[in-house]
Amino acid sequence: MPLQKLPTASNVQKVIKNLNKNDGIIYLKGQVLHERDDTDVELSFRQESNFFYLTGVTDADFHVVVSLSTGKITLIAPDIVADHVMWMGLPDTPEELLQKYDVNEVVYASKLDQVLQQENPQKIYTLPICDTSAIPQNFQSKVDKDALKPAIYEARMYKAKWEVELMREANKISSDAHIKLMKEAKAGLNEQQLHALFLYESARNGAFIQSYNPIVAAGSNAATLHYGKNNAGISPDQFVLIDAGAELNCYASDITRTFPAGGKFSQEQKDIYEIVLEMQKASFELCKPGVEWEDIHRHALRVACRGLIKLGVLKGDEDELIAKHIPACIFPHGLGHSIGIDVHDVGGYLPGVQKIDEPGIRNLRMRRTLQAGMAVTVEPGIYFCDFIIDPLLKDEATRKYFDIEKLNQYKKVGGVRIEDDIVITETGFDNLTTVPKEIREIEALMA
Repeated sequence: MPLQKLPTASNVQKVIKNLNKNDGIIYLKGQVLHERDDTDVELSFRQESNFFYLTGVTDADFHVVVSLSTGKITLIAPDIVADHVMWMGLPDTPEELLQKYDVNEVVYASKLDQVLQQENPQKIYTLPICDTSAIPQNFQSKVDKDALKPAIYEARMYKAKWEVELMREANKISSDAHIKLMKEAKAGLNEQQLHALFLYESARNGAFIQSYNPIVAAGSNAATLHYGKNNAGISPDQFVLIDAGAELNCYASDITRTFPAGGKFSQEQKDIYEIVLEMQKASFELCKPGVEWEDIHRHALRVACRGLIKLGVLKGDEDELIAKHIPACIFPHGLGHSIGIDVHDVGGYLPGVQKIDEPGIRNLRMRRTLQAGMAVTVEPGIYFCDFIIDPLLKDEATRKYFDIEKLNQYKKVGGVRIEDDIVITETGFDNLTTVPKEIREIEALMA
């Protein structure tokens, strides 16, 4: 289960080291409680990720001040307001907050000015998204909204052991929910019911928030990468793609599995699924420190191309097909992304690094050399999306690379994605995801 008191002061020290400034303070304001449109109905609250990274605080309306010279962390709690207490109850006292969070001091918001005057910082480092209106006017000229962002983003790229264990627990809850959906799908549930079942399984095991809106896509719906309607029926001959991951203590999981609604893979489903599974296995072989993430993507693309040529869907020389970007219309997204407090976590691109302007790989969310401590998703896929494929079929220069009859034979598969969350270690990787994915395992689960 999650730690009771997260050691977030270690995160603060990583950020201070990256910032490499001896004077001034770090100031962040946490997320505030928002209401839905012109009503008094509160929206679900989720803490701003960077604020959580430095404090572990999951409640609204807090601030934090970190002294760069001493490392002292001062948590600023919202003042007690009678009307608020009437509706929401008494908040934790400063003494209780000090026991709950890894900080040095807790004061109320009415003392923020006093804290800042005592620090008298030469610079106040914050983030571009941070609301600094609470900072006194005489300090406004000292606000720097540029230097902190790369420092905190780079710190978040490398997960501490306790962060990995939170992500492992989130993956365990999500993995068990995916397994439950495989077992129940054969009963003829629709997309909406499977969505609801995933939320229920997550919540009853302690994860009340999802890392993102679940994707529950049957048949051709699975060819839409971020399909989110989740309201269609499911027939026994369809493939079902479930991309869903629960969040635990703000740490994300992101898992995708694809399985036959009827419990048995058809030949076409098996053919495409085996290519995607081989793409992932081939990618895993390269996941270790020192390897460029984009090289792993290109390797997965080549495995997809080779498999589709073998099936007869694509025609021609493998190198020529790749040079012409033909397989990218069937594997149109990046291999994966950084994951942590956010499902598409920060730090995927270092300052100055540009995206590769080529089909498919231009959607890669990360261009980094893998290093120990990085957490990434590995999520190859094959999709038969007419909107993406049709332009190539209408162009005489590219139509020749497709066997139209074979392509039409496999279109009914829709889309297949297999996604696991891994952490790079000193010698390879640690897979946090435990959902079965071999065909024999899935069929046995659904039997």
